[in-house]
Amino acid sequence: MRWVMGYGIAVCLLLIIVSQSIIFPTFFMPFFSWQYERLDVATTVQMEEEELMRVTRDLLDYMRGRRESLVDVYGVVAGYERRFFSDIEIRHMIDVLLLYNVAFMIRNIAFFVMVGLLLTMALVKYPVAAVAARCMREVLIGFLSLTAILTVVIAINFERAFDTFHHIFFNNDYWILDPRVDLLINMVPLGFFIHISIFIALLLLAKCAVVIIAASLYLRRKRLSTLGEL
Repeated sequence: MRWVMGYGIAVCLLLIIVSQSIIFPTFFMPFFSWQYERLDVATTVQMEEEELMRVTRDLLDYMRGRRESLVDVYGVVAGYERRFFSDIEIRHMIDVLLLYNVAFMIRNIAFFVMVGLLLTMALVKYPVAAVAARCMREVLIGFLSLTAILTVVIAINFERAFDTFHHIFFNNDYWILDPRVDLLINMVPLGFFIHISIFIALLLLAKCAVVIIAASLYLRRKRLSTLGEL
């Protein structure tokens, strides 16, 4: 039973790492600022940089649930104030919001389940640290191995992988936007998604590596301590 609980803890930790690694870049404003400058987005959408960042904050506030709708988001484009998001863009962002709500829910549920399992193991006097460390190391190493394969597949043809992702997670074609008329796709073009995917991958790698190294050091220290007692 202790190993079942140990692997449960490890899976919960993995879910927290994955969901938070996706959530954090999405709401990290300096990343948007850097990408807008690198891709010259302000020129493409014909907006002042400060105005573009304001609209971006409104969009992210919507994603956080801090505003009810994108219908009332206006911006000065090409010298004229207009409603920034079209109807099809708003419909698509409703779908995107649902996905992020799922990510938040998974992260929160996984956290409470993990804490519950840790407390249960402590109450029944299982060797919590040793079991959790071993299970975490095995689960995260396995996850990184699968992720490495997936990364290679995505890198071969990112645009195809991007389309496949949308076909899997969206049951409509609202995500197919026209850069000639839709401002959202010009705010976050394909290059933006390539870089945020790299950002997410690096976060995943770094977080998993820290846990794997910490778990390995702990298990090695425990093993040496056990041998010293013999």
